[in-house]
Amino acid sequence: MNLDFLPCGSFLGAPIVPISMGSERSESSVPLRVVTAAAIFDGHDVAIGIFRRILQSQGCEVIHLGHDRGADEVARAAIQEDAHAIAITSYQGGAVEMFTHTREILDDSGFGHVFLFGGGGGTILPHEIKHLGEKNIARIYSPDDGRNLGLVGMVQDAMERASNADLLDSSRFDSLANPVTADDHGSVSKILTLAENGDEDSFSAVLQRVRSRPEGEVCPVVGLTGTGGAGKSSLTDEIMLRIQRDNPGMKIALLATDPTRKRTGGALLGDRIRMNSLSDENLFMRSFASRESGREIADCVDRAVQVCQAVGFDLVFVETSGIGQGDDAITEVADVSMYVTTREYGAPSQLEKLEMLDAADLIVLNKFDRRGSEEALSEIRKQFKRNRELWDADDSTLPVIPTIASQFADAGVDMLWERLSGILSEKLGADFYAAPARIGKDGLPHRSNPIPSERQGYLAEVASSVRSYHQRTDETVRRVRLVQQLEASAEQMRSSGKDTAADDLAEEAVGVRTEVAEEAWQALEEFEARAAAYRSGEANYTVRGKEIPVETTRTTLSGLDLPRVALPDTEDWGDRLEWIRRENAPGLFPYTGGVFPFKRADELPVRMFAGEGSAERTNKRYHFLSKGQPFNRLSVAFDSPSLYGHDPVERLDIFGKVCESGVSISTVDEMEKLFEGFDLCAPNTSVSKTINGNYWWHLAAFFTVAIRQQVAKFVEENGRDPSDDEHAEIKQRTLSTVRGTVQADQLKEAMGQNTLVFNLDTALRMMGDVAEFYVNNDMRNHYFVSISGYHIDEAGANPISQAALTLSNGLTYVELFNARGLDTDKFVRNFSWFFSNGMDPEYAVIGRVSRRIWAIAMRDLYGVGERGQKLKYHIQGSGRSLHSQEFTWNDYRTTLQALYALADNANSLHTNSRDEAFGTPTEDTVRDAVAIQLILSKEYGWLQNENPLQGSYIAEWLTDNVEEQVLRIFEEMHARGGVLGSLEVNYQRNRIQDESMVYEQRKHSGELPIVGVNTYVDEGSAVMSSDDFDVDVTRSDEAERRMVIDRNEAFKEAHAEEAEAGLARLKQVAREGGNLFEVMMDIVGYCTVGQVTQALFETGGKFRRNM
Repeated sequence: MNLDFLPCGSFLGAPIVPISMGSERSESSVPLRVVTAAAIFDGHDVAIGIFRRILQSQGCEVIHLGHDRGADEVARAAIQEDAHAIAITSYQGGAVEMFTHTREILDDSGFGHVFLFGGGGGTILPHEIKHLGEKNIARIYSPDDGRNLGLVGMVQDAMERASNADLLDSSRFDSLANPVTADDHGSVSKILTLAENGDEDSFSAVLQRVRSRPEGEVCPVVGLTGTGGAGKSSLTDEIMLRIQRDNPGMKIALLATDPTRKRTGGALLGDRIRMNSLSDENLFMRSFASRESGREIADCVDRAVQVCQAVGFDLVFVETSGIGQGDDAITEVADVSMYVTTREYGAPSQLEKLEMLDAADLIVLNKFDRRGSEEALSEIRKQFKRNRELWDADDSTLPVIPTIASQFADAGVDMLWERLSGILSEKLGADFYAAPARIGKDGLPHRSNPIPSERQGYLAEVASSVRSYHQRTDETVRRVRLVQQLEASAEQMRSSGKDTAADDLAEEAVGVRTEVAEEAWQALEEFEARAAAYRSGEANYTVRGKEIPVETTRTTLSGLDLPRVALPDTEDWGDRLEWIRRENAPGLFPYTGGVFPFKRADELPVRMFAGEGSAERTNKRYHFLSKGQPFNRLSVAFDSPSLYGHDPVERLDIFGKVCESGVSISTVDEMEKLFEGFDLCAPNTSVSKTINGNYWWHLAAFFTVAIRQQVAKFVEENGRDPSDDEHAEIKQRTLSTVRGTVQADQLKEAMGQNTLVFNLDTALRMMGDVAEFYVNNDMRNHYFVSISGYHIDEAGANPISQAALTLSNGLTYVELFNARGLDTDKFVRNFSWFFSNGMDPEYAVIGRVSRRIWAIAMRDLYGVGERGQKLKYHIQGSGRSLHSQEFTWNDYRTTLQALYALADNANSLHTNSRDEAFGTPTEDTVRDAVAIQLILSKEYGWLQNENPLQGSYIAEWLTDNVEEQVLRIFEEMHARGGVLGSLEVNYQRNRIQDESMVYEQRKHSGELPIVGVNTYVDEGSAVMSSDDFDVDVTRSDEAERRMVIDRNEAFKEAHAEEAEAGLARLKQVAREGGNLFEVMMDIVGYCTVGQVTQALFETGGKFRRNM
């Protein structure tokens, strides 16, 4: 949906839309139930996040599924939740197929009444909107709908349309004339709607008709309750996964309650988003709002339990909303109850007030990996003994279980399920099997602390280190200036014949001089020598031991010798030293002005992001981009299935994503086609790969292709295959030579772009495996991570937050890899960075600030050498600044953003094409975008000087103030346990979402003017209709998609036997330990990306979404 027109003011205040409930309950105020999600393989969840908030504010009960949801998941949720409507945003292509497949599933299941609506800004084209509307598939709101209606207006329009569905129409229940089983989710869902909203007589009559299990048969009810944020939903999900593991085919129902907001009547039913287990067809979930109950469980839960028991579920879980100290309502409906808490319950005396310590059958201390949890476990056990007068009981026998639900295959959850199954058997005679838990000798689950406790304060240490550096600068500058003043005064006194005074001043100057470190005086001497060399017109600098001569001036048409690097000409020693320590010449610590002394003459910073359709078509685009250039700087955009580690398949919603908005690469053969005609080991070739989900496979495939190229060269030159030793030598030489980067930033994915597919612990472990592989193979020219702020910015963060969160992620990787015992100098050299450039003033200094903070931290805190102190970054113009209205004007914004980047000495740059507001750019618009860079680099006179920002008062003011704000954000995250601790409490995501809302509100109100969008708007600036739309937009066709699908299938068939053995080896190493990337390098030649992803899901767990 279009986000260009967020309404000003509050989202609140609109009345709840009346819903007809049939003859018995007409004009009822039962809220609309709406499922919200972003489309499959689409991590853009900002828009749908804003939508679900507005829906809630308008009185809807919202079941939010988050990003990357397939048509089957969305439809299943709508059916089980008996929703009136589904809202889907789709920004990554394939919208027609996504909406169509969702509609097909709903219609086939008898839920054709569900109203389907959504949008995707300009990426859903006018003719696609028209098609979906005319076929009664979905109502798509276009950018012009956003302009005309506003965001709240679009929501209210959708609500009015959705209200046509009467979920209590008697005909829905008249059809339920025969017994219903737990497999029939649609019928169960309808009965639950009656249980929640119908009168007692109607409900009882229907329940009697549909009963398929005799009354009195055992169907245990397990209740989970606890404080808000204790991890109840994650724990429930993990228990359900274990039940299916140990008791396949068991039918389980989960009934969850979330609170209704009294002010609006709306509710966020937020438990379903956490449930990875719901992909199993034997599991059923229904979410309820508390509505008028005023308690932690909805009034209808007792009825809902009766329904689940009557239709034959084997086990029912009831989860409450967060509770207070005196609440125990769960015991009214549950046969067995569990109370879930964390370390954060307060002082030990607070335990005495918890009613559930008396009532619960099991007490769970979740998030046991947090500091202080062992002490909390001891306190809870002591209080439990006091409450129940079990003074002599052994701790191991108490029903107090520590768990880490966020940790894959947590032994604590295993132990909890084992104890729960025992209680169910003992109390109710239920027959459930639980595999014995593998617990440590201390009886506690294994706690994986990726960063040792003694290093948890690293962000505060960095903030302190940077501030200390500036304090030392101020003090040293004061003394150096004083020495100059004293010496000048002594000389003046002596020239006036006042020798005694001159001697006193000279003596004082000597004394102060000794208080100044020798390195300060040396820096001033080097500055003098450098200034003289730069003025002379010729200088030399050294790169990796090689002396490089350079001309230091350029002659203008007017005959001026323009300095390539301009240095301050002040005579004040203090001013000079302050400039040296805060700025310094490019290529010198702290690298504020840039990490290299001069820009390369043989290679421009042009790196255009490209990927479209098949490997062959993208290869053709790469050759087009490289034509006439003395260098090949390629940047790969992968299609959505590739980004999420999925093979291309024919399932309609996935089929629509194949070859869209990027290139489809699922086998090593496809990777080989992608780079045909490029020597990946050539010194003028480098390749950037923007991928994170299962990037390990793509990185291994890339290296394998590079090695294959060099082996082919050997064969051509020698007329034979290489021996094993020669092959090993070729491999080693290739790995040490190939240039480029892979994005691979898993922390960023967890807070921004949302293509994290594995459990975060697993993903970080595998990142460490890659770092270790690079160190062991002495790989110096390829970057194994591009620490990315771009997607944090695109998700809604402002430029200061982008810098702070990105730098903090990089510092976290340093701590993670140090904890593995890796030498910091040997892995930080393989870090690269990626930022977004918008129009705000802070973007002008984002590189300056980041370089300075990083350099000071690496040198002064981590003791890293020169190369590791240098922060080298790629930058791309802001995708948020591309608008479908007056889309040709996007070129002007891109030009200004590129000027920011080039003036700040960005190491590489992507300039957006104007039509990227609609999808993959065409050849013509890419050509124009490249021209923007070339004209600025080659023609624009200001940039013939390479440090134009240095010496600018406003640039220095921005640098200092942005830096201080970044350090404050570091301290806020430190207070929450660093980056990983902050992720647990959603600090980063909440910050990004809040800043996104500010941006959208100001854009709509006009406080943030966007020319052609919210100001200076002409009548002709609307997006063209389906009849008038004549923009050439790149789309893949069905034949191309089927071609890559067929090739993927043929590859799997040809390598089936090898793949089976390779995947078994990968799983073994994942379970038993070892370097997974080394295995990946061995098996990538015969395993597809989808096969590897599935294997790692089984052994490392899936990422669990959150709000």
